[in-house]
Amino acid sequence: GGVVATAPVPPTKFAAALQFKQELQTGVALFNLKPKKGLEYLRKTSHVEWSPQGVARFFATTPGLDKTQVGDYMGDMGDFNKEVLYCYVDNLDFSGMHFDDGIRHFLAKFRLPGEAQKIDRMMEKFAARYCQLNPGVFDSADTAYVLAYSLIMLNTDAH
Repeated sequence: GGVVATAPVPPTKFAAALQFKQELQTGVALFNLKPKKGLEYLRKTSHVEWSPQGVARFFATTPGLDKTQVGDYMGDMGDFNKEVLYCYVDNLDFSGMHFDDGIRHFLAKFRLPGEAQKIDRMMEKFAARYCQLNPGVFDSADTAYVLAYSLIMLNTDAH
């Protein structure tokens, strides 16, 4: 049998891939220090599509992001931040999950912010999405929201 020769990767492709990886790592590091600066850098270097859907996808798929910063960003009161939260939650699938497993899945990639008002909005969105995907589990999204919020508060008190 003959030896199959593989063509070496052209140096330009290798350099571009290396630059892409370095930019992403720099952007993640910046985000972990100052989220707005990090996202701005990542937008300029074309690592994040600048839309609520694009930022939500970035949060869901990028390893190494500081979970507290992600939660603070999505919990922020700005309209864009709120849209990111809504896109993020709308991309999660809680179909057929027990309620507590749904909450764990929801909180897998970020930590809830410390402010009750921010937690309130985030749990309200979670409850609405959970009920949308699991009709009949709760009488209303309000019931699911009260339970979700209560579970979070009990867990916070326990720690």
